[in-house]
Amino acid sequence: MKKKTVYILLMLGTGILLWAACTQQQTTQQNEHAADSTAMADSAAACNTTAIKDPNNAKPMALMMRQMAQNADSMRAQLLRGETLDSLRYPFIRFYLAEPTDPTVLEPKFYENARLFQEAYKALFAHPKEQTKYYNLMIGKCANCHESYCSGPLKKIRKLYIPVE
Repeated sequence: MKKKTVYILLMLGTGILLWAACTQQQTTQQNEHAADSTAMADSAAACNTTAIKDPNNAKPMALMMRQMAQNADSMRAQLLRGETLDSLRYPFIRFYLAEPTDPTVLEPKFYENARLFQEAYKALFAHPKEQTKYYNLMIGKCANCHESYCSGPLKKIRKLYIPVE
């Protein structure tokens, strides 16, 4: 039992280090490209690493999307408590630069969906008084893309919406 716990902690720690390294690289690239729409088509290999993967051999893009789902769940809870979201706490993750599970998804429609998601993400933080509305729009961009690519997480994504009165 202790061995399994150590392994899990090691995997989590390595995943966090991997994510931090990718985030730092992405932040540098983001500053260089200044959110230019052509940056969306940057090489998908920019943050490709094959060092440590979970037992299910998830690819880096899948791992990043899991982090994004955790962030969205945390954002949802914060908004339900009536709190304002801060972009520093939830930095944008440039998932579209990572290696996907299925490389055939890396086509123009995928990158357009990623661009639309990034716009929705920015709008969320640009409208602090209407964050619930913009949060739901952002989650809608996730669902729209996952209807075309990788429909497995749709059930989980749809649970992230905040009911509007």
